[in-house]
Parts: sequence; C-alpha cells; structure tokens
Amino acid sequence: MDIRQAAREIKAGRTAPIYVLYGTEHYLMDELIRMMEAAVLDEASRDFNYSVHDMREVPIQTALQDAETFPFMGEKRLVRVRQALFLTGAKQTGSVEHDLEQVLTYATNPPDYSVLVFEVNQPKLDERKKIVKALKENGVVIECAELGERALVEWVLRQAQRYEVSMEPDAAELLLAMSGTRLRQLDKEIEKMAVYVGTGCEITVETVERLATRELEHDIFRLIDYIARLRIEEALRMYYDLQRLNVGSSETRGEGEPLKILTLLARQFRILLQIKTLAPRGYSQQQIASTLGIHPYVAKLAGEQAHSFSEKALKNIVHRLAEEDTRIKTGQIEKGLALELLIVGLKDIIQAS
Repeated sequence: MDIRQAAREIKAGRTAPIYVLYGTEHYLMDELIRMMEAAVLDEASRDFNYSVHDMREVPIQTALQDAETFPFMGEKRLVRVRQALFLTGAKQTGSVEHDLEQVLTYATNPPDYSVLVFEVNQPKLDERKKIVKALKENGVVIECAELGERALVEWVLRQAQRYEVSMEPDAAELLLAMSGTRLRQLDKEIEKMAVYVGTGCEITVETVERLATRELEHDIFRLIDYIARLRIEEALRMYYDLQRLNVGSSETRGEGEPLKILTLLARQFRILLQIKTLAPRGYSQQQIASTLGIHPYVAKLAGEQAHSFSEKALKNIVHRLAEEDTRIKTGQIEKGLALELLIVGLKDIIQAS
C-alpha cells in the first residue's frame, strides 16, 4: 500500500490487523507508528496494551502470544516486532530461535483486537520466502523508502503546514541544499523556523539563510562551485571558514579538519566524475542515485554541478586529490598548507583541461 494512503486509513481509525513496514527512511516508519498509537491506544490503558519486542533478543513466539492476549481496559492492543530480519535475506544475528510456522498460522486468522506491526530497517523484503508471501496476502505491506526529489520538496512544504506556517518553494529547495535530506533533521529545522516566524507567517529564503543549520557537505558543495568558477579567493575564504567553524566529529576537529575536508572533496569529485560518465550512457537521475548510493536530490545537485567541469578535468582533479592525501599521510607536507595549495592548484588543472 502507498504510504500516504496508509496514513489516511490509520488516521481515520481503519487499522489493519497486520502491518509490515520496511525501508531505509526510519522517520517515515516512526511517523506511521505514532499514528497507529494514536488510533489504537487510549491513555488510560496504553501501558497494558502496548508492547515492543526486539527480535534480536526475544523469539517471535513471545510477540505472537502478546498479540493473541485480549486487551485490558481497552479495545485493542498494539504489538511491535522490531528488527524482523527473518523477512529479508539478511542474516539474523544472535542465538534467538524464531518459530516462523507460528507466524504463518497467525497470519491466516489474526485477532481483530490486535494490531501487529513488523518493522524491517532494510531496503527490501525477501519475496521468495513463504512468510513474506503470507504477510503480503493477509496484511498491509508499506515501503518507507527515501523520498525522491519532488516528493522531498512536497514533504517539506507539508511539514511547514503542520507547524501552521507556509513556506516558499524556493525556501524548501534551499533548506534541502543546506541541511541535507534526512527527514528527522529537516523536521527539526522546520519547527525551529516556524517558531521564529510565528503562526500564520511564511518561511522565506531569507529565513532559511539566517536560521538553517549548515551541513558540512553543503559547504563542500559551495567550495567546489567557487573552484569551478575559478573564484579561488572565495574558495580559500570558504576553506578558512570551515576551519574556524571547527565542524566534524571529535576525531576530525582542529588539526584533523583539513583531512576531513579533503576526504569530502575527494568523495564529491568522484561523484561528479561518475555522473559525467553515466549520464551520456542514458542513465536517469534515479538510476544514477541508485548506482552511486546517494539520495536522488543529491544526484540532481551533483548533476548540475558536473556540467561545470570537463571529464578530463575531473579525472585530473581526482588524481591530484589522491596524491595530496598520500603526501599528507606520509608526512611530506603539513595538512593545512596542503589544502591551501591544492585549492589554488585546482585552478591550473581546470584551465589546462
């Protein structure tokens, strides 16, 4: 079932006895669970009728027994089955033994007083398995996948409405570029800006520029933009700003920050080179994203940026970045100086290519 249709059904109180939620977008999965909690449980009996079972720690039999128990002081029970890797091709870790035949029996005649939810944080189910076929036949299967470019912008605009504000489409695009594509982080950013502008007001491009948390990857993207346009002084200022911001994990702060920046530069330029070779072969934006293991929106931005470089220039830049990484790690040059000289040197590579 489509995730938006499923959300409408759940909000209307029309819950199914069995759900299978799978995919890599955990925020969407958590949102559906919250809707189920609101639809199925009341505050007075919540503690008695709500249970969560981790399949790495307990057998499925325990969860099924819970689901078959009549609710206490309420109309329905909500039973969550987390890490249900037995529905995928992934290997189940630990020594817990699951009797999957019991799941098949349960699925053929589930009680109407329970909502049993299987949660699978994997991109795919193993469609060949008998248990998966039975759950698809007798339950509701919902994919919680990463949103595509258009859906992502629409989601941001809808979230703004949830916080009783409006948002310019250009502001939504800028927020995605600045703060990334993780829905949980985006939700926090939208909530922060909604509080700032106030109920009934609009989040504009200026609001995003002023308040949005910048991802390091966004600044790397801007740095490459400056390099592509041969605006080396601005590229160097951006690099110095990144050092002053002291971004990154505890392992990469301070003296380690140039290495972090170099790593991200190398990763981004490799992506640009791969896009430069895949696009002429007829790969769509979605296919490129899937092949490179990046979000479709990131693929779109990278595709636009790749137009600024020739394939020869990108190959030479990737080679130069690898050489600089070796020189730094073998102690031939101080890392901060290496990055400065590298940024200046990339101008010559681009012009020569």
